[in-house]
Amino acid sequence: MQKFKKAFSMVELVFVIVVIGILAGVAIPKLAATRNDAKIVKAKTTIASVRNSLGTQRQKLILAGKFNCTNPSLGDDTYIFNKFKYSGDDTDNCPKDDLVLNYPIRKCDGNNKGCWVMKDGRYRYRLPGGGVVDFKVENNRFVCQSGDGCKRFE
Repeated sequence: MQKFKKAFSMVELVFVIVVIGILAGVAIPKLAATRNDAKIVKAKTTIASVRNSLGTQRQKLILAGKFNCTNPSLGDDTYIFNKFKYSGDDTDNCPKDDLVLNYPIRKCDGNNKGCWVMKDGRYRYRLPGGGVVDFKVENNRFVCQSGDGCKRFE
């Protein structure tokens, strides 16, 4: 008498592969959206940290009697949110090396999305899904300038 080996049939294997394909087709778009949401949350956290840092810096300057140190620039050619830089009349006594964030953020390269750029006194966040949101330091506050785009960051 012959002994038969137990194995899956071709139909069963194809059925399993089709089911796995359907599950992957549903799960992958959800995971991509989750990644974009995580980048938005990271940007919100960065905005909150910058706002907190601006408030703290302003209070330190008021206590030191340095009322002319207002509306600083928050970056340089390579990094954004690294050091407060003051310009204008009577800013010689303003601090030169105070940090905005302990770990500054590298500016965007090229047309990358989900990152920050600084140009002409404006701070632009390139949204992961496309589009931009602009911010500006105004009256020592980090203020959103993009109207409807600001709702995502409130």
